[in-house]
Amino acid sequence: MGRPIITPQEMVAAEQAVFKAGTNSFDVMTRAGTAVAEFLHARWPEGKVQVLCGPGGNGGDGFIAAARLAKLWRDVEVFCLVEKSALTGDAAKAAALWEGEVQPLEQALEAPHAIVLDALFGGGLSRPLEGIAAALAERGGRVVSVDVPSGIDGLTAKPLGPCFRAEGTITFAGLRPAHLLQPGASYCGLVAAADIGIPVQSQAFENSPMLWAGVMPRPGEDGYKHQRGHLKVVSGPASATGAARLSATAGLRAGAGLVTVMSPPGAMTVNASHLTAVMLQVFDGAGDLETAAKQAQVMVIGPAAGITPATRANVEALLKSNARILLDADALTVFDSAPASLFKRLRPHDIMTPHMGEFKRLFGDLADTAVNKIEVARKAAQTAGCVVLLKGADTVIAAPDGRAIVNTHATPWLATAGAGDVLAGLIAGFMAQGMPTLEAAAMGAWVHGEAGRRVGAGLISEDLERHVPDILSALHGEIA
Repeated sequence: MGRPIITPQEMVAAEQAVFKAGTNSFDVMTRAGTAVAEFLHARWPEGKVQVLCGPGGNGGDGFIAAARLAKLWRDVEVFCLVEKSALTGDAAKAAALWEGEVQPLEQALEAPHAIVLDALFGGGLSRPLEGIAAALAERGGRVVSVDVPSGIDGLTAKPLGPCFRAEGTITFAGLRPAHLLQPGASYCGLVAAADIGIPVQSQAFENSPMLWAGVMPRPGEDGYKHQRGHLKVVSGPASATGAARLSATAGLRAGAGLVTVMSPPGAMTVNASHLTAVMLQVFDGAGDLETAAKQAQVMVIGPAAGITPATRANVEALLKSNARILLDADALTVFDSAPASLFKRLRPHDIMTPHMGEFKRLFGDLADTAVNKIEVARKAAQTAGCVVLLKGADTVIAAPDGRAIVNTHATPWLATAGAGDVLAGLIAGFMAQGMPTLEAAAMGAWVHGEAGRRVGAGLISEDLERHVPDILSALHGEIA
């Protein structure tokens, strides 16, 4: 499975449930602090460590980590926001394990060190850092943070003010939204999640092949192309055909047995001059598309389709069919004045793949009022009644039943014309082979990101599909 995503509030509730059932809370803190020390020592094995402790649980983790690092022969100094005598509960017990001096936090600002262990505040912080804590956050340098970099709201993934920027962050039981969602994720660096004996339940996960390995398409020895599904992609007019071809070719690379570009009469010549294995079929109006959908498992509409009444009519016709429909780009924008008329037609197995601009045209201020992007996508999926893939550096995929997957397996080089069209084709290609829509979207996003990583700088959208065979081969080899 991918790593679960839980809110700071859900983590507190999970801890309290375990403690109520009889688990000793200090034993859990000891496991957490030990995991912190081992994480830091394994990845940053040299240099003096400056440990910054807050007054609560994170500070307790820091004291235990400091004691453990000292036993690993690391040079450690500890600084605390409050007097050692003012600590209470488990934090006081943890501080008692540290045999060295506990210095006032103010003295950390000028003290020599190689790396800082930020154990001031966790992801539940709800107000900006102030005073010396803020000054330390703004100092810079090499930082490892406990739970979430201090100054970041673990739930909203937003800086509350000055905040630490970590090279690595270690958290517990599962990831927090701030570890994956922007802008918080950019402050976390390498993120590890340690098992400290707190079981958690979640409907949100970090994207990983282990999430969808069990339903990944695998052609049988005696299979043939018609068993692998028929995908059809609706082309725009003669001056805007490339987007549909990008989607169609990506769908074919993803493994769809048959792929057809549905072309308006005026675009047939230009489409025919660029297509080989992808087939071509003319359509003249919504009625033709509705008929064509009867011989398809999946239809893609939207890439460069045109923001016209005809596109809207085409979408409405396709949503009458039994085929699953992927809506992107123009197929979404044509409903910006009447989104409810689209939502009432969508089914749970359909999917829309908007970027934030397209999303706001359909869902208004939802993106500005929900607590974070995971909740944004969840509420949108419930409102629209279909799977929603909300694009970005932190792509979130959500189903109407509340399941959500966050994909950060990507690269900034994917921010280029046509990359979204390739993503649509990959998802639709996996859907055509029978994958459930949510899992197909997650696999498509992961493969798309991996292809982008392999291309790197200078990426153009035409590069992406060429890497798909090697990626799929590797996935089948790793999971077989």
